[in-house]
Amino acid sequence: MPSSVSPAAPWDPPRVASLLEAGALCVLILSYIWGWQGTFPGDAGVVLGLYFGLGLYSHARRGESLRQIGLRLDNFPAALRNASVVVAPAIVLALVIGAVLGSWHFRSFGETMHNLPAATAWGTAQQYGLLCVLYRRCAELFQSHRAATASASAAFAIFHMPNAFLMGVTLLAGWAACVLYRREPNVWVLGIAHAAVSLSLYYALPFDVTHGLRVGPGYLAMQ
Repeated sequence: MPSSVSPAAPWDPPRVASLLEAGALCVLILSYIWGWQGTFPGDAGVVLGLYFGLGLYSHARRGESLRQIGLRLDNFPAALRNASVVVAPAIVLALVIGAVLGSWHFRSFGETMHNLPAATAWGTAQQYGLLCVLYRRCAELFQSHRAATASASAAFAIFHMPNAFLMGVTLLAGWAACVLYRREPNVWVLGIAHAAVSLSLYYALPFDVTHGLRVGPGYLAMQ
């Protein structure tokens, strides 16, 4: 992405399009979590199709390549070094806090590794929506990378309502992901980072703090 953006009229067509696309993604996610999740067979496939379909439409309108949006491998080592500065301390902190509280519940290393592929796929999908769609469209809308980071990370946190712990974590993690993506755009690395941090939080911290990382009605059903 360019390091600076040129001034534009507040409601010129490209910025309106960016607002509509970012808004549509937010409406899709929130309506699914709070409305039609589990209401018919195959609903998960439908929401995933709409989710990635909206993203592909957004990229196609602008002629964005896979490399431009960060679905690339050429910068994998650089992106890994870039992300490790934030991700490694976050994982260590979660593990240390869990050790102090005596809340570790890693059943086995094998079980954790068994969950890693699914967690990585899920984390990469979330990072795609956060970075490739929300952050990029918000950068066009606000003509400011700082405002784009704030708005995209705030939306990311709202998706995790009403789990207060997870909202706080995802606000900070979303902000960090946007900054890391801007420095070295690689969604694969950030998806792996998402999975590693999520598993560390889930297995290291007490359930009454994380609430199993559940959100929406699933969280409320546990209360």
